[in-house]
This record gives sequence, structure tokens and C-alpha cells, in this order.
Amino acid sequence: MSAGGGAAAVPSRRSLRGTGTGVPAWLQWFTVQRVVAILVPVALIVLGVAPLHEVYLTPVLWVTVAGAALLGTVLATAGAQRRWPTLTVLAFALPTFFLFGALAAPSTAIGGVLPTLTTWQVMGRGVVTVWKQVLTIAPPLGSSGVLLLLPYLLVFFGSLTAVTISLRAKRWSLSLLAPLLVAVISILFGTRLTVAPGVIGVLAAGISIMWVAWRAGRLEAHRVIAVPLVLGLVAIGGTATAFLATPDNPRLVLRDFIDPPPDPHDYTSPLASFRRYVDTMAEETLLTASGLPAGTQRVRLATMDSYDGHVWGITGSGAAGSGTFARPGERLVTEISPGAAGVDITIEGYTGVWLPTVGASEDVDFTGSRAEDLTRSFYFNRTTDTGLVALTMRAGDSYRLVADPAADVVADPDAAPPESMMQLPASRVQMPETSGVPDVIASLASEWSAGANGDYERVSMIATALHTYGYYSDGLEGDAPSRPGHGAARLVGMLDSDQMTGNAEQYAATLALMVRELGLPARVVMGFDVSQASADGGVVTITGADVTAWVEVPFEGQGWLPFFPTPDEDQIPQVQDPQPQDRPEPQVLQPPEPPQEPPVVPPLDRGDAPAEQENPDEDDAAERILLYVAVIGIPLLVLLSPFLVIAALKARRWRRRRSSGSPDDRIAGGWAELSDRVLDLGVPTTNGATRREAAQTYDTELVGAGTLSLARRADQGVFAPEPPSQPEIDAYWADVSTAVKHAASAVPWRRRIGARFSLRSLRRR
Repeated sequence: MSAGGGAAAVPSRRSLRGTGTGVPAWLQWFTVQRVVAILVPVALIVLGVAPLHEVYLTPVLWVTVAGAALLGTVLATAGAQRRWPTLTVLAFALPTFFLFGALAAPSTAIGGVLPTLTTWQVMGRGVVTVWKQVLTIAPPLGSSGVLLLLPYLLVFFGSLTAVTISLRAKRWSLSLLAPLLVAVISILFGTRLTVAPGVIGVLAAGISIMWVAWRAGRLEAHRVIAVPLVLGLVAIGGTATAFLATPDNPRLVLRDFIDPPPDPHDYTSPLASFRRYVDTMAEETLLTASGLPAGTQRVRLATMDSYDGHVWGITGSGAAGSGTFARPGERLVTEISPGAAGVDITIEGYTGVWLPTVGASEDVDFTGSRAEDLTRSFYFNRTTDTGLVALTMRAGDSYRLVADPAADVVADPDAAPPESMMQLPASRVQMPETSGVPDVIASLASEWSAGANGDYERVSMIATALHTYGYYSDGLEGDAPSRPGHGAARLVGMLDSDQMTGNAEQYAATLALMVRELGLPARVVMGFDVSQASADGGVVTITGADVTAWVEVPFEGQGWLPFFPTPDEDQIPQVQDPQPQDRPEPQVLQPPEPPQEPPVVPPLDRGDAPAEQENPDEDDAAERILLYVAVIGIPLLVLLSPFLVIAALKARRWRRRRSSGSPDDRIAGGWAELSDRVLDLGVPTTNGATRREAAQTYDTELVGAGTLSLARRADQGVFAPEPPSQPEIDAYWADVSTAVKHAASAVPWRRRIGARFSLRSLRRR
């Protein structure tokens, strides 16, 4: 093909067998123009998926992209070279897509190469679900499961479509739409972290402009220099503008509009269960941990960021200080820090949805019999370093935690902070609003922090006051009276009493509220104290008696720093009441209780039965039916969509020709429609042939078509001095419809079906 033309003429199958020159004819087909027409769309497709790099953060992504691009390009090139119709190309494309399914789900394939039945099963489901998974799982996604199906789909079908249009369509420039669509989808499914957008944008624009100009025969030497120069100036100007006026939301991505389940509000605040740990579970082993770094002080359970007058709760509201819960990908962070430690944790008596962690968590791998189920129900909030397992942790569950323990490792717990820290300013991060806070909280916070010179000193003075003036009591038998809870009434009663008494639940809740009343961000953390147990290393056993709570406040350059306002356990209140003397009473034998009649339960009428007991399986059956319809129907609709589009275009062409234009144009349109339908049946006409010459060819190839009379009537309608009437036009189109049916009946049924979805006539027009 020439540089200024459209699609090059495709050789016949016979000419592809050999030419006698020593070079196979199929290899001679690959001219420079065709090779460039193949490589340019594929290169643009690969550039288009670059925004997905920040989503997956694994080199396996580019293995998948390269494999999908190669498969789609080979199929499109073979189809163009062998002149396969659309149905044949799709017939090869669909099995190839699944045959190389290991590119989309390498973790389910044998050796990451050979697909298995599981591979094809997850791919079938993934066509429907992968879009949601990519948006609801927090990056990096890695290569687990079927998450790579999204780039595999985009690149495979994008390359197949773009190369096919570039080689075979008259309007070959439309092949640039496929890379553009791939790039838009990749951006929408990406993150706010860009991947060299300036370089990729300028490179893609430069390649597209010079390719279109070269293929149209308009690329001159001075333009080869001018195009990169202009694009470079645009890139520099755009970069400078971005620095001067950075938008508040520079990148629109779909994951910003997704609120993945579960909602933390659906679960009870862990701090509300504080008394249960110190009372009924004090001696019970909750969990064991091995591999804790020396000096580890705490095991974190959950972080609470909001208060409503009753409890400190977890919001996951998306604010800067709250973060959101999302399903993690291959790991929790992009890269594992050099000082990270591996800790193996086994659940014993603990039950709950909150996952015990240590330090700054970087990866969680569940082990044991429920590992797969726990992984699917695991969500993590990176901002608060809180894990949530919707399936609920129970005895026997285990996991390996990789974390940077620096936040919870203290070399000398009794050492005072350096003087320089006292001047640290607090970070002004956004936190959920508090409500129902008693007035005494704000007044005491101002009183105890008076004279402080910095935010750290203000918080430290309040924590020291609570620790010094308060007394410790769990409120158990033999302890000083201390009610559980940390609602507004409980905190007011504690602060207004002569002897301020409580445990870590009340003191941590109070300190956090006082800090918030000073206008500083603060949050409450509940966990377990392992300062004594972890000193000798080995396996650490954590019981309910180890439960504790503390407060964290963020500071500039330091992150969230902990504060411990709870008094020492030996700092107990002084009880002035004298001890009562025991006065034993004589025992009196009590008569036995009279026997009670068993209660009579009336029979439950069918109409009174709970709705969920009548047909317990109906909802499940309906959900399964909807799932099957989605899994089967949506992929089937995607596969049939090209055929539906072709049929719709041909139907639209028929209506436009019959109803648009002047009367003689509609008569001529009837003949043009007949010619196109005959062309789709595989009967071409010689360029420049008259209607009657074409009709003779049609009647020869398609016995019984009867097109010669229609050709004469078309000539009469077009060249007659008077335009044809509407009844004549309707009669002519009715005869055209009859001739099309007769022509179709003259060919085998396979050619009739292929003609319905053939692109020959659409390309010609």
C-alpha cells in the first residue's frame, strides 16, 4: 500500500502460497507500511495501560500486557492477511483468550503458565466481578486471583480491534480510538498517583500525529522537526501551569466514588467491651504471638476516632485522620521496609472482627484452615492501622504479620521526652466531629494545660495531671467502686468526685476528649500491654488482664505519638469506711419449692410463622439465579455486541436510503442496497460497471435473483424527466426486498449467515 492511501490491497490465498522468488509470499505481505500500521496502534495501547502500574505495582502486570498485545496483534494480522471475515476472527479470538488465561490469573495456573479448570472458572466470573474488585481492593493489587484480567481484557481486545481497523478499514485513522478508550478506562480504574503523564501524553500525541501524516503522504522533513518541538513546548507550558495552579482534585478516578463494605458503624465499639476483658476474661488466653521484637510495648487492636457522648467509635469516614477500610491487595504497603519484623499470631480465646497488629503493619498473610475465607473478608485502614475481618476471628485462626515495630518499641519506657519535643506543633489533620462532650472536659483541659509553650507540652501536661491526680480501679470484687463505660455521665462523675477513679477505658477517653476540646486532633487506641511478656522473647501469651488503652496525637514531622494518662495499678483510692464485722445468722432449713407445671405453648399457626421460616431458600435461590444470569448473560452480550452493532448499522442504512433524499435518490438507494446485499453474499462487481452490467453478473452468480429488471427500473427512475411517485418508490423497494431474499436463497446457508454480519458493504460505503 502507498503512504497516502488507505488500507492496502489484500492478496488472495493462492498468491500467499509462493511466488517463485525464494521468499514466501506471506512474508512478502509484510511491507514497511503494514508493519508500521501494526506497531503504532499496539504501542499506543501499551502506553494507554500505563496508569494501571500504580494499581498493581508488580512486573507481572507488564508480562500480562505484553502477552495480551502479542496475542491480539497476531490474530488481527492473520485475519487481515488471510482475509478472514469477522466471524472467523472471533471464532479464533475467544478460544485463544481463554487458552492463554494464565496471563490473567497466574496464581491459579500450573507454574503460572498452564491454565487449569480453576483458571477458566475464575475468568468466567471475573468478566463480571473484576471491575468491582479492582476498585474496592486497595493497591497494590499484585498478581493474586484474577485481578490481572482487567489489563488482559483491555490489551487483548484493544490490540485486536485497533490492528484490524488499521489494516483493513478504509478509514484506518479510526484505529486511534481504541488506544484512547483503553487510556481513559485505565485512568478511571487507576489511582490519583500518576505515571509520567506528561511524557506518556506527549509521546502518544507525537506518535499519532506523525503516523497519520506519514500514512496520508503529508509528512515533510520540516514537520518531523516541528511536531516534537511544538509538543515539547506544550509539555513545558502545561507543567509550569500545573505548578502555578494545582487543582484541588487533579485526577478523577472511580475508586474515589466507591464506598466498599463493611461499614464500621455496623460493629460495636471495641472500647465498650473493655470491662469484659478485665472481668470475665482476665485469666483466659486470648492469643499468642511469637517473634515480637525486643522492647515491644503494645499490641494494637483498634483505633477509635469519633465520640457521640456515649462511646468512642470507629468511622472510617475518609477524613485525613480517619482513613477508610478497603480490601488490601498483594500486601498492605507498596514496599516492605528494611526493618520490618515477622510476627506469627494464633487466636485462642479472642473473638471479634478487629485484627490484633503490632507497630505499622505492612503485610498480613492468613494461615490455617480458614485462610482463604479470612483473606476474602479482610479489610484494612492504613491511616489508623486497624484491621477488620468481617468473618470474625475465632479460636484456631492464625496469621503472619509483617510490620515495622518502631512505633510500639520503646528502649526506655521511663525516660522523659527531650526538651525539644515540648515545642512540637500538632498536625492539623481533619477528624470527625465530637458531640455530647461535657463542659467540665473543656474547663479542666484549659486549667491543666495553662502555661504550656507548645502543643506537645499541652497534651503532656494534661496526661500527667490525669496520671497524677487519678486513682486506678477496675471496679471488680475487692476493688474500689468504679463503674464501666465512658459515656458523658460516667466521665462527669469521675471528674467531679473527690477521688478521680477509673481504669484505662475512662482515662484514655477523657484525655482524648480534652485534647480535642483544645482544637487538636486525637484518637483512642485499644490494645494489649506486652511490655513485661516480650522482654524475654519467645512465645508471648496475651490474656484479658493485659488489655489497655492509650491516646495518640499527631505532630509535625513525628506522626502519631502515644500518651498514657492511666495511673499505676498500685495507685488505689483510700477507702475511709470501716470494715463491717461478720455476724453469722442461724441457718433455717427452707421448704422445697413446689413443682411447677410446664408452660403450655399454643400451636403456631402458619399465618403467624415468621416470614423467614416459610420459604428460607427462596431468597438464596433468587440470588443464585441472578448470579447465573449475570455470569452467563453479560459475557454472552459482550460477545454478541459486534454482531448486533453490524446488524443495527445495516438496518439504519436501509431506512436512510429508503426515506431520505429526493425521489430519484431513493430509487438509486434501492439499487445501492441491493448491490451491497449481493456484495455481502460474496458476489463483487467490476469497478465502473453500469447497473445493467452488474445485474447480469448478479443473475449469473445468483440464479433466480431477477435483478436485471430492477436495474432497468432504477435507470428509468434516475434519468426520467419526471421524478418517480411515492407508490412507484414503495413498489420498487418491495421488489428489492424480494430480490434480496431470492439472491440469499441461491447460496449455501453458511454464506447467508455470514452475509448478515459481513463488513464488506460497510467498508465500501
